[in-house]
Amino acid sequence: MKRRFESDGMDEIFYRMISKNRLSVPRNWGTHSTSWKNLKKSLDDDNPDFALISVWAILEDEVKSKFPKKIKKVGDRRGQSICEISSQKLGHSSEQKKQLLSAMEKRNKVAHGKKTSTSWNSVNVILKSAYGVFKLN
Repeated sequence: MKRRFESDGMDEIFYRMISKNRLSVPRNWGTHSTSWKNLKKSLDDDNPDFALISVWAILEDEVKSKFPKKIKKVGDRRGQSICEISSQKLGHSSEQKKQLLSAMEKRNKVAHGKKTSTSWNSVNVILKSAYGVFKLN
């Protein structure tokens, strides 16, 4: 019986290591402490829906701080303008831009309580763009 318990503990540790390694971008940069805490909780809970909200907030803050005059107002396709600005400034291919727009649409559905199929890949796409914008001069 004790061996079974130890094995279950190892499975849990392995699972947590795998779930946290789903993102290919460094974390804890910039001034996004609340979003980083929420992302960590999302990773711990294996909740990519909640993670989308957190990483989108990071991307939006980065674009807003670097390009305040280019970003559109809330209700005026702001999300699309964030994707456009990010893709343009980072030199995204049409496929990368399409992935970012798709991740944004999923984030919007999650934020408004609509059903969608979210994955850690969508989270990673947004976070990659946010990190790219963060590194721009």
